[in-house]
Amino acid sequence: MNKNDINNNWVEIGYKQIPQKVFDKYGVKPFEIMKRKMRKKEGQVWNLISYNDAKEEAERRGCRLPSVQEMLVLLEWYKHEKGNKANIRDNQFLGIEELSYKEFVYLEWVEGLIPYLRGGDWGNGSGGGPFTLNLDWGAGTTSTYVGFRCARSRRNPK
Repeated sequence: MNKNDINNNWVEIGYKQIPQKVFDKYGVKPFEIMKRKMRKKEGQVWNLISYNDAKEEAERRGCRLPSVQEMLVLLEWYKHEKGNKANIRDNQFLGIEELSYKEFVYLEWVEGLIPYLRGGDWGNGSGGGPFTLNLDWGAGTTSTYVGFRCARSRRNPK
C-alpha cells in the first residue's frame, strides 16, 4: 500500500450519517475510518498481526486503531438500520467495506482498556456479524482471520 492509498481510503462517520445523540451516548466525536482493512504492498489484506503490531503500524502511519466506543456507535446504528438482521451479504455499511469475507479476514483489532477484536464468523450465529465485539483473544494473538484498519479524528466534526 502506498501513501496515496491510505490518504484516499477514508470514510467520514459524522452527524450526517448517524444522529449526534448516538455519538453522545458513547462519548465519541465524529471520526474517520478506513474504507478497507489495511493492505500489504501486494494488495492482499494484512493479517497474522498482533494487537501491539497493528497499533504500532497504525501509529507509524499517523493514525490509530478505532476505539471500542467508535465501534459501539457503528454497532448501534447498524442494528438500527438492519433491525438486528445482519447477514453475510452485508459487505458494506456507511461506505465501510466489511469483513473481508471473500478473504476470510473477519476480525479486526480495536483499541480499548483491553485489546478487543470486532467482527465475527457468520457461522457463529449471534457471535457473527461486522460489529460483534470479541473479548476472549489476547493482545499477542495472531491468526489468518485477524487484520486491522486505521481510524483518525475528524478535523471538522460536523
